[in-house]
Order: sequence, then C-alpha cells, then structure tokens
Amino acid sequence: MKKRFTFLLLGLSVSLVFLYTVTPVSTLFHYLIKTERSMASLDVNRVKVGELEIEYLRGGSGPQLVLLHGFGADKDNWNRLSGYLVDQFDVIAIDLPGFGNSTKNIALDYDVAFQVDRLHRITAAIGLEKFSLAGSSMGGYIAGNFAAQYPNSVDKLWLISPFGVEGAQFSDMFAATKKGLAPIVLPKTEAEFSALFDFLFVEPPFIPSPIIRYLASQVSENIAINSKIFEQIHRMKNGEPHPDLPLDKVLNNYKGPVLVMWGDKDRVLHVSGASVLKQVIPHARLAVMTDVGHLPMVEVPSATAESFLTFTNAH
Repeated sequence: MKKRFTFLLLGLSVSLVFLYTVTPVSTLFHYLIKTERSMASLDVNRVKVGELEIEYLRGGSGPQLVLLHGFGADKDNWNRLSGYLVDQFDVIAIDLPGFGNSTKNIALDYDVAFQVDRLHRITAAIGLEKFSLAGSSMGGYIAGNFAAQYPNSVDKLWLISPFGVEGAQFSDMFAATKKGLAPIVLPKTEAEFSALFDFLFVEPPFIPSPIIRYLASQVSENIAINSKIFEQIHRMKNGEPHPDLPLDKVLNNYKGPVLVMWGDKDRVLHVSGASVLKQVIPHARLAVMTDVGHLPMVEVPSATAESFLTFTNAH
C-alpha cells in the first residue's frame, strides 16, 4: 500500500501541473481534494448531533482511529497520512464544529471544554465506544483533554505538536504576537496566507499559485468565526496564550499509551512542548521529527505513519 500510495501522489502532482492551466481554480481544488480522498480510500459521511451537522471522512478496516485537525484546517489535512494507515485502521477524520463543512455558528462557544463535550457526542453518534485518538495542534489540545476526561474511551492517544502545553517555550509565532503582531494563523490577505506556509513547513507541499489565491479567499470568508475560535481556544492576554485546561496539567495522571510527535523546526508551537509532556507523562513515547515543521502528517506523511505504526505495534 505504501509504495502504491507514493506512486499515486507523484502521478497526481504531474497531472496537477497540467490541469491548473486549463481548469477553473475552484473546480481544480475540489478535484484535487476528491482525488486525495479516493487515493486514501476515504469516503465522505455526515451525521447530525443535536444542533450540529458534522462531516467526516472514513475508510479502512481494523481498530478505529479518530483524527482531529488543527486551527484553521479541516479533515482533509489527514488525507496523505491516511493512505498509509487504512490497511490497518478504520480511519475517521472529523471536521470539528466551526471548521470545514461542519456547522459554523458564530453564536456558539468554541473553548476546549465545549469542543470536548461535542466530540464526545459526535463519537457516540457515529457509534464509537473505544478508539485511538489523534490530534494536531488545536486538535491535539482537544484530544488530550478528551482523553483526560474520558480515559476509558481512548485506546491510544497520539498528540502531534499540540497546543496547550503551558510550560513550553514561546514559538516564533507567539513571540511575534507578544510584540503586537497579528497571529500568522489568522491570515487576511494572499501575502499573509503565503507567509503562513513558511511557518507551517520546512519543505512545503507543491501548490500552484492560483490555488493559493483560492485558499486565501476562502480563509477571508471565515475570518470572523476563526478570530472568535482563536481567542476562545488560546485565551490570549498581552500577546501570550493562556489555555483554560493545559495539557501539562490535565494529563498529569493519565495512564494510557501516549505518542507525542513534534517537528523540530516547528515555528507555530515550540518543540520544547514535547519534553514538557514527557516529564508529565513519563511513559509517553516521543517522536521528534528532524527538519520538519508544524504539520508532519502533511509534510512527511510516510515517516509520520511509520512512527505511529511502530508505536501501536509496541502496545
């Protein structure tokens, strides 16, 4: 599966170079996403949870693995990684409330306690009882708090450069916000969106400039709700984040298997968070990825999957 998936990704890149010169950008973008999903054997599903409509991707077979994206992202952040996991896991990548194609209601509260409660209701509505849980950045913050609150529901916990490690050093992003600059994860222009890629990746994936312009336009449409969610999750005071439920406190007595993964060149959330979590969770396994940025599952999906599979085989 791994060799086949890598070959298909290369083929897709070649096709993309040709297609973006002759196809409307929005059509091309949706074609690209559908192709990535298909290559990863993921299908789109929807479930109603009270007042919420939740969209998620699901595919594969084996133990259930729930994936939570980070701030400003969506379920498709997991497509490249999922292609390496669906042979061994029933992969479920959720659009968290406020993001992607799930309900976006600016009147709702989006702090971590509300999102954990919603995740509990979402997994129950999907029919999940015990599952492995992975989260990237904001998704890791939510995943860690979910595991602390519902430890019997989580088989293995996988935290990928999670937000919410209070004892971590300031990252480049938060050092900039401390000086009064706008958070780079809230881009308002195409130039700011392009700059975001420099923060997210060491080696950014190839994306043609017309698609970057299209993505930037989509971000600008959601700036109001994104700004609200950013404030409620990060609890910024004088340019510094003050998470309501820091992971280095809530996971202090967590006993389940934990994999903490971080890119050593992460500019969004400082890699020192990995060692802080290791002190709090001595039995956790650390995987610090060399020359990798904030999103290992996008930047180096094969190595990211291999690390998780090694971890699961050890448990």
